[in-house]
Amino acid sequence: MLESIRKFFDRQQKPPYQAGTNLLLLLVLSVVIGAGVSYATLGFMKTFEHVVNWVYFDHSDTPSGRYTHKFDARNSLQFDFRGNNIHGLDGLKQTQWPTNGSCTIVTTRDGIRLPAHHTQWVYAAGKVHIKSEALAEPLQLQFEGQNLAPTENTKTNLASMLPAADPPGPLLFQYKQGSFTDVPKWHIFAALSGGGLFIGLLYVALKLPRGHGPADAIIARINNDGIMPVREGISTALICASSIGLGASVGRYGPAVHLGATLGSGFGQIFNLGRTNTVTFLGCGVASAIATSFNTPIAAVIFAHEAIIGHYSLRAFAPITIAAVAGNAVAIHHGRFFDGFQNLTAPAELTLGQYPLFAFVGLIAGLFAIIYMRSLVSVKKAVDKTNLPLWSRPAIAGFAIAIVAIWLPNLLGLVEETTTQVIQDQGTEYVLQLLCFLIVFKIAATALCLGSGMHGGVFGPALCIGAMVGAALAMAYDASYYQIFALAGMGACISSVVGAPIATILIVFELNQNYSVATAVMVAVVISNLVTNKYFARSYFLFQVQAAGFDINAGREVLILQRRRIREVMETGFQTISPDADLAAVEQALRAHPEADLYVVDSDQKLLGVITLAGAWDTLKAGANQTAADLATQPEHILTEDTDLNQGFEIIEEFVGVSIPVVENTKTQRLTGIIHEANIIQAYNEAVKTARGEEQGLDNFSQKTPQRS
Repeated sequence: MLESIRKFFDRQQKPPYQAGTNLLLLLVLSVVIGAGVSYATLGFMKTFEHVVNWVYFDHSDTPSGRYTHKFDARNSLQFDFRGNNIHGLDGLKQTQWPTNGSCTIVTTRDGIRLPAHHTQWVYAAGKVHIKSEALAEPLQLQFEGQNLAPTENTKTNLASMLPAADPPGPLLFQYKQGSFTDVPKWHIFAALSGGGLFIGLLYVALKLPRGHGPADAIIARINNDGIMPVREGISTALICASSIGLGASVGRYGPAVHLGATLGSGFGQIFNLGRTNTVTFLGCGVASAIATSFNTPIAAVIFAHEAIIGHYSLRAFAPITIAAVAGNAVAIHHGRFFDGFQNLTAPAELTLGQYPLFAFVGLIAGLFAIIYMRSLVSVKKAVDKTNLPLWSRPAIAGFAIAIVAIWLPNLLGLVEETTTQVIQDQGTEYVLQLLCFLIVFKIAATALCLGSGMHGGVFGPALCIGAMVGAALAMAYDASYYQIFALAGMGACISSVVGAPIATILIVFELNQNYSVATAVMVAVVISNLVTNKYFARSYFLFQVQAAGFDINAGREVLILQRRRIREVMETGFQTISPDADLAAVEQALRAHPEADLYVVDSDQKLLGVITLAGAWDTLKAGANQTAADLATQPEHILTEDTDLNQGFEIIEEFVGVSIPVVENTKTQRLTGIIHEANIIQAYNEAVKTARGEEQGLDNFSQKTPQRS
């Protein structure tokens, strides 16, 4: 079947209808990619969720973390349990999970989050008892597996908190993940230390020298026709799932993006349909992964083009859009809803005088984004300089982070829970001093994890850091701006780190459905990106691409020329002469081809020099007793067969003459060809046509990079 599809697309004589047929089939394939990547992303997320629950939370019989009953997309009731744990060194003495603590009850009605109820809970006689002055009678919940269900008496008491007077179906509050603040400190210490060693050994077992990420997808698009090694992509996903599951301070979105890009690229490699379509399939995988993770298909499409693909051609836009929609549909079909930051603020009209405040939030968030990204780079360099064995690095990082987590367990694991708590808290628990400590140590913990091989994403930590920066600014200025400052800071920091300002704004808007919040975030994002572009780079991913030696500012035609070699366009027909030849032989050769240069080579074809008619004319007229070696001069420029065409183009710009010699390599200096200015210009024109065709979607479905012999 695959061979039949290849033959269909590779036909030289294509009927008029084939362009439309090609695009239609491309859209069909994008549905397959979108659905397939979505299932892989869901599997990836399920894997690390099972790991984190198995390592930390399955050992508790008491409630911990969030339990939510969603009536529909705009109505829900949520319980957020926190235990009365002891933090610090004294916490190491606490061996049991807490049996009492605080509980925050939040109702979301018609997309608006109502004021939270702050209560206390106690676990006794197999039931969770929730008490508050606002409640006429205590609420009682009982476990059904990992989830919580109200007792018969409690259903009546809950009526005032329900989004609707008579909700359909039974109430069941779904468990998502426990809170690291409830985990006994000795448990955290043992899990992180032992888990770090496990990750190090996993690197050795998988023969993976380093973890991969979104930057590798960009490099594949720039330099490798969109081709990504599938084995390395799967191995990286296993490393990331283990790191996240063991509580490392890393994110999940970068690994999901890389996994989606790898699978999309692998699909393109199976069909072998050329660079343009392989890159498009890579983008389809990225869009599906983002749409599955956030349930934001519009932002996913923009992110794939903005951060990975680099252009918005219809040929790429249509299939990437279809893949994002397919990925989101699969996620929703399987009950995967991202509800981390939905409905966090009630709709409100903003005044003109408030926007400078959001600009200031963007400025400060941008500075912290730079500190965050520079910390990632500096710690990675410092760890590499130690020359520690790869397998030992995650263990050392796990041990160090475990020590900090004794005091600040909020640093651990995925940040959606912590970030949501920060935004909802309104300064009750997350006071200014705690926020400042968390910002500093979150940056340090993430840099140490990523620099030491506990691999994961940079998006999630940036999200948390930005939200805490915004919340801290609100606490310092005016607490009434708490949530909107936190969201603005979150968006500003994210967009600076991933280099996708438009996608970031759309993610916030799609999640909140709040135009006022989106405009505030928009202002903060613009200012933040101006700061990071000026003093760091357009994104952390593009910084990694530049560090790998690729010019991200070069046009596509330059990249095409850089991948081609002089040997592809050089001419092999040229004049040579022995260094012992007399003047008569030189004159005869020059008169035979007066428009060409005469190259002096020895018996091994080693280039000794060049003779031009203009340079030798006076000597030939004088009839002196000289040889070709006496007349030869060293060429101003010499190219090797492996010189890329872009470098050759730069040399041709400064060259005045007939031709430039091409040698096999600098060691042998064996003359193998010559280059004329026309050869390079023709190659450049071909590169420009190829680049414009790719960007505008005008190239053939099976088009490969043009080759010349």
